[in-house]
Amino acid sequence: MTRARDDLEALRDPALRSTPLEAESTAQSTTSGPVPDPGETRQDAAAAPSPGEPAGAGEPRQAGPERSAPASSAGAAPLQVDPRARGDESLDRERYERYAMPASDLPAANVQAFRGDASGVLAIVRRAVQSVTRDPARHRRRLPKSRFDAIRSLPELAMALDYAVTRMQPESAPPPEVVEKLDLLYGALRPTLATAEVYFPRSIVPETFGIVRRALVAGDPASATATITNLILDRWSHVQSRIPITREELTQLNGTAKWLLSNTRPPERLDSRDIRDRLWSLLRERYEQLRAIAQEVSGDDSRDYAPERLAAD
Repeated sequence: MTRARDDLEALRDPALRSTPLEAESTAQSTTSGPVPDPGETRQDAAAAPSPGEPAGAGEPRQAGPERSAPASSAGAAPLQVDPRARGDESLDRERYERYAMPASDLPAANVQAFRGDASGVLAIVRRAVQSVTRDPARHRRRLPKSRFDAIRSLPELAMALDYAVTRMQPESAPPPEVVEKLDLLYGALRPTLATAEVYFPRSIVPETFGIVRRALVAGDPASATATITNLILDRWSHVQSRIPITREELTQLNGTAKWLLSNTRPPERLDSRDIRDRLWSLLRERYEQLRAIAQEVSGDDSRDYAPERLAAD
């Protein structure tokens, strides 16, 4: 019972929920001074800073669920809670890479396009996780530890999606010619990958799919496309009568990818759309597990905090 109460308290405290990485990222994003003790934070949450203190020096790292609005005083702006809770760039990048790797392993046929607001998805996911995992001990008994941990880590997965949407972007707008070629690759990459996965299983050419996987995580569709089209063209005689793509289409796609590799720098051809969609698809899979638990715990009321849709489909 003691451990269950401790787990529940950790989930309710925004500074401690999920993993230490998220807690550290949240702390760094909302305070520039020393990190206060959690007990002191709760005691000081209702008090405004004194006139002699700099704004925000006595405020907690993040408002808890029980606070409807932070205290304010003359010269001190109300504390605004960013649902994205962004922190240090290196921590955000580490979180992104941790979830982008399993997302890059999803079969191309299972990847769905993301059309929505990443910050809104994160807010819904956080609320649903906090509501569904109110009794950690009970659900640990009913679920394998791996599934329970996957559900509790959903907010961090949503933050990785937010990183791909908002920060994995070119440093400046690429030339129209580059944009046109990237759009062409993005439209053709997923069906080409799906075809390759059918005719050339990963167990047969693991090194090729390893290169593709790393290129997807890096947001480099040109490298991924060049690698997978080279594989198909090199073994064309084995699949030409069955593959749904013509040799001319593959050759054109391969040439477009190689042009980008030869004429642009990696930051100029950065395109995170594919890995964004993969992170979204992985998030949807795990969110369905969370909704199944919500239905068991609360029945019809589960729709109030674990809606069927996370974003516009």
